[in-house]
Amino acid sequence: MYEIRTWPDKILKQKMKEVDFFGSEKLKEYIDVMFQKMYEHEGVGLAANQIGIPYQIIVLDTTPREENEENKEGIKLALINPKIVHKEGEIESTEGCLSFPGVQITIPRAQKVVVEAKDIEGKDIQIDAEDFLAVVLQHEIDHINGIPFIKYLSPVKRKLTLEKYMKKKKELAKSK
Repeated sequence: MYEIRTWPDKILKQKMKEVDFFGSEKLKEYIDVMFQKMYEHEGVGLAANQIGIPYQIIVLDTTPREENEENKEGIKLALINPKIVHKEGEIESTEGCLSFPGVQITIPRAQKVVVEAKDIEGKDIQIDAEDFLAVVLQHEIDHINGIPFIKYLSPVKRKLTLEKYMKKKKELAKSK
């Protein structure tokens, strides 16, 4: 039921509904399934609409998963109704996306962001993030607002990237 939706699935192009059922079993179920699917597909973040859930929920886990990764700290979060309230600086970010398998693009992102959200119980959360965490937050919050990461490419690069992606997607479908 909760499978990764790939482009051009229409749910990836829509702004998701705000959650108003805090503390509920349904919300806990959504978050559990989201973490499960994110780990299953080796992602660092997942937006609810990427598995067909039409709400403003994102999960992320930036904890290093490989023993050989540098000793850097990570963070595991589930954010409800997240909004970016401040952006600062700019970095080039090379990103992939579970909804665009096989696509890697380099796009500009804010280096620092401040995000306001709710936790599973509806309590306010504020996150000051920079660099990798800031990029992951921007990517996932864009998803729940119906903004795919390819939007940040120039029209020509976007067209070429989508043509290449759709060709590869058709080839994979034929081989199954």
